[in-house]
Amino acid sequence: MKRKISAILAADVAGYSRLVAEDEEETLRRLAICRAVVDDFVARWGGRIFNTAGDAVLAEFPSSVDAVRCAVDIQESVRARNLAYPQSRQMIYRIGVTIADVVERDGDLLGDGVNIASRLGGIASPGGICVSRTVYEQVASKVSVKFDDLGQRQVKNMPNAIHAYSIAPHPPIIGHPDGAPHAGTARRRTLLLAAPAILLAIGSVALTLHLRSPGHDISAAGSAPTTQRLANAASREANAHFDESKIRALAASQSIPLPPSLRVAAPASSLPSRLAGYLGAWGGDQGWNGQGRHIILVIESIDESGTAVGVFAVGPSPDATSPDRRPARYRSIAGSITDAGFVFTLAGAKYTFRDTSDGLMWGRWEATSERGPVELTIALARVD
Repeated sequence: MKRKISAILAADVAGYSRLVAEDEEETLRRLAICRAVVDDFVARWGGRIFNTAGDAVLAEFPSSVDAVRCAVDIQESVRARNLAYPQSRQMIYRIGVTIADVVERDGDLLGDGVNIASRLGGIASPGGICVSRTVYEQVASKVSVKFDDLGQRQVKNMPNAIHAYSIAPHPPIIGHPDGAPHAGTARRRTLLLAAPAILLAIGSVALTLHLRSPGHDISAAGSAPTTQRLANAASREANAHFDESKIRALAASQSIPLPPSLRVAAPASSLPSRLAGYLGAWGGDQGWNGQGRHIILVIESIDESGTAVGVFAVGPSPDATSPDRRPARYRSIAGSITDAGFVFTLAGAKYTFRDTSDGLMWGRWEATSERGPVELTIALARVD
């Protein structure tokens, strides 16, 4: 037997027994989908799954930072997938993370650390994450999430109390019977995207950027219905011939890191063209505000509920004297496609990207700074 120090992530589904009792076949089908999401994020963050039982998953990571980032990505992705379901049928994970000395035997991990991770998951609120004090001390300054100190918590079958910290879940998602967003909300989001490119108001700043790939022609004229159909067909054709080498060449030229693997899943035949048009890679030859950081957005898969997953990658600051010293990095993202566009949250900011059916993806970045709300608009060109 081999001993080692590992970060342990334990996840299970809140209220799983009730979900199975109400509709066994649907619950098992959706669990398989959620497990695929968990497996993907664990692999992306350098972990491995060493044990499963029913709805529970146990994974190990060499880094507690990567374990927590994986947990956040899992919760964001599952949260987005729940948008299509009423609250009573949402499949919501609870996740616990600790770091401990464990014993490895035939690929499995044993020891108190594994049990503590599971107990921390039991403390977490549905949709939330709970970590041990050791993990908190290692990751608090490295991840952009808010921790709440839960203090000493006594848990089942553990002689000593555990000092726990929680990462609060997002507000509960209220599903709609037809899986669609409320019409009023969709109209308000559409109006936000239709706002002027540069906004100036009390406490808010808006910056505009148009990113286009070399040689891409942007027509000022509105697209006629026939042009839109042709553009949609072209988008589907581009998805069918996804060229990873071109994306990596663009990323290399802009010093943008990308994950080891990228893929765009072929859209299901039943997937509406308005959703399928989002699939693919988007980027450009300029940076934020024409001279800042470059970005690449890859939307890898979309299901019929409008849930989309992919990668959001940001390059380094081109100005060595810039106060923004954040490193170049990529993040796995998950969100939903509504009338407003592809909407997801990342590091406390909200992103909305909308396919305009003319080869461009128009988007908006919304966050709050010390001086008040900040908004950014952006347009990316398809990389094909």
